[in-house]
Amino acid sequence: MISKLPPPIATTLAALGANLRLARERRGLTIRDLAAQINACAPTIIKLERGDPSVSIALYAAALQLYERLEWLPDLMDPQFDREALRIELAGIRPRGRR
Repeated sequence: MISKLPPPIATTLAALGANLRLARERRGLTIRDLAAQINACAPTIIKLERGDPSVSIALYAAALQLYERLEWLPDLMDPQFDREALRIELAGIRPRGRR
């Protein structure tokens, strides 16, 4: 399934998975340890750490929570960081006429 994704998406998910794997390893956790802590099975953790898009975002969020990074998830689309939407909104603003 990951091979059908556009390359930037597949690459980004793979990088996220690799980072999650590194976080687990640095904490001395096994795949089974992580699986037990986030209520998943070991094969799913393997998929998660490969960046498999079939893994639920809820499990990615559970791993982020375990690693104390969950608070970063909403920032992905926080309006203050959405530069393109801001550009579009500003382009639609017309200067007021003088009275």
